[in-house]
Amino acid sequence: MIKTILVLASTFFVIHATNYCLRETELNDDQFFDEVHGYFNGRKPQRTVSWFVARFLTPVPSLTKGFLSMSKLAKPIFKTKRTADTAIWPVDVGTMDVLTPNAVEFATLFTSGHFPINHDFTGNFTFLGVATGGLMSFLNEHFKNIKITGIDIDPQSEYLAKKWFGYHDRDNSKILIGDGAEFIIKMAERGETSNAVLIDACHNIEPADGIFCPVEAARTPQFLDSLSKVIGLKGMTTFNVYNHHAKSDSYKRVLSDFSKHFVECKLIENYIGNVRNLM
Repeated sequence: MIKTILVLASTFFVIHATNYCLRETELNDDQFFDEVHGYFNGRKPQRTVSWFVARFLTPVPSLTKGFLSMSKLAKPIFKTKRTADTAIWPVDVGTMDVLTPNAVEFATLFTSGHFPINHDFTGNFTFLGVATGGLMSFLNEHFKNIKITGIDIDPQSEYLAKKWFGYHDRDNSKILIGDGAEFIIKMAERGETSNAVLIDACHNIEPADGIFCPVEAARTPQFLDSLSKVIGLKGMTTFNVYNHHAKSDSYKRVLSDFSKHFVECKLIENYIGNVRNLM
């Protein structure tokens, strides 16, 4: 009897949902574009061949001070006035903008030769700085055999990642709230290792010295020595490095300082908003 009720309830739900969709007028792509734009204030953009919507994480409630992260949204299959509300669109976690620092950081996993270019390799990855969890979600989507731990000092990071940016915990992926620098130091003290430590620990607003990334705690000799022990001789680490007022020479000085703690150290100049990646 219970099984019959459940089946009937499920059937009713499917029929009800279908009938609801049929009552809505489906829009063509041009009409849907106009409806989507109606949710935003400002000048209507010129539409070309294709278009997409992105969700941004910003330090202030606008893009005037730049953005901390960007994620492409998945368009709804059924295009109506109701589904034109992009607040209900899910993030396309399997897509990454190749021009972002995260993409460069991801690419170094393979261009460095530390990991094979396939989806089946195994390993333990540690993220210092979660932001929206975008890179963690991307790795979860395409690489099922790696264990991922993200640490962020901001308690809101986990909420934002799960509520607005498509991240969800899995058996092999989790977000912890805490001091990432202390986390690495404790790992070293316990003799624990990680195959890759990806560091995107940044200030949300410009600090006095202009160095957004990495934060001071991730530049101390104690932290760098601990990090070197955690990755060992076979692991790797990457840093997003960003100094708002810096010239090329200042990044080379950072490279020189970091090289004292690692067997090999390289500076990748990607020129995306004056950001560099240290590997």
